Amino acid sequence: MRRNGVMTRRRRDGSEPLAASPLVERLDLALRRAGRSGIDLVQPHFAERALQAQPIARPLPRAAQSLPPSLSASAVEALRDCPYRFFATVLLGLREDSELEQALQKRDYGTWLHALLLRFHRARSVPRSAEEDIAKLRAAAREEQAASGLDEAELLPFVASFERLLPRYAQWLQRRDAEGWRFVDGEIERVAAWPELDGLVLRGRIDRIDEHGTLQQLIDYKTGAATELARKVRDPLEDTQLAFYAALLRDGDKRPLHACYLALDGADAPKELAHADVADSAEALVHGLAADLRELRAGAALPALGEGAACSYCSARGLCRRDHWPDGEEAVF
Repeated sequence: MRRNGVMTRRRRDGSEPLAASPLVERLDLALRRAGRSGIDLVQPHFAERALQAQPIARPLPRAAQSLPPSLSASAVEALRDCPYRFFATVLLGLREDSELEQALQKRDYGTWLHALLLRFHRARSVPRSAEEDIAKLRAAAREEQAASGLDEAELLPFVASFERLLPRYAQWLQRRDAEGWRFVDGEIERVAAWPELDGLVLRGRIDRIDEHGTLQQLIDYKTGAATELARKVRDPLEDTQLAFYAALLRDGDKRPLHACYLALDGADAPKELAHADVADSAEALVHGLAADLRELRAGAALPALGEGAACSYCSARGLCRRDHWPDGEEAVF
């Protein structure tokens, strides 16, 4: 039985002719060798119709029945920065394609650094000298390198940064010991069910918790620029991440709580950037999130805001068509 197949290909790019794919040419050759006529080129004819250009309005999706059972720090940050980004990345689950990159990236260095610090601190049951700490940090680095399957060449771009950090981190740790701080644990998975959230839970992983008497401090390691971190904590109510992690700890725990980013890169690393009154920020974040969720469950829209730095570097910018909105358009929410 003879069957016909149809393929569509592009023959021109503007005025420039385009050759057929090698696969198409191989198929054509195989057909001719088999005594067939080869591939017949047919010029398709399509009905044409005139369409009136319509402006692209900013999207206003609604998802009252699609809210997830739990939210992470990044999901809450997306909702606060731009509700449409929350819709695209959290509710629809869309992600950018990750490019195949063989070279180790800064985020990979951060992951390795997080893991080796966890390995180092879990083995450090009592204070030690700075020299001993440096030696143990190097040993933890080698162990984590082997566990992660990284070779020397892959880590080479970051070795200098790590070596610069070692003596300064050891000195910082000596000061922490003298002040009475004690490492509790790291990479801690927490789930918090605040009553205000009506069944939705907060879920996340805290980089590190230290204690000093009854005082707790949550620490979030960062390998990014300290200047950007300083800007975030300057206005505590705008810093979602530390407030979110504090909300994970404050669920039923009323001990005094401090929180800071610990910048691990740069000339003055390690540098603590404290979030003042983080317990108050945590409660404000939960109350604000509860109000937002009530509105969304009642059918409120998730508008694309189209403004600020969050829009400039947004992974959903192409989806909301921000670059094609009419100038001066006002959204009706």
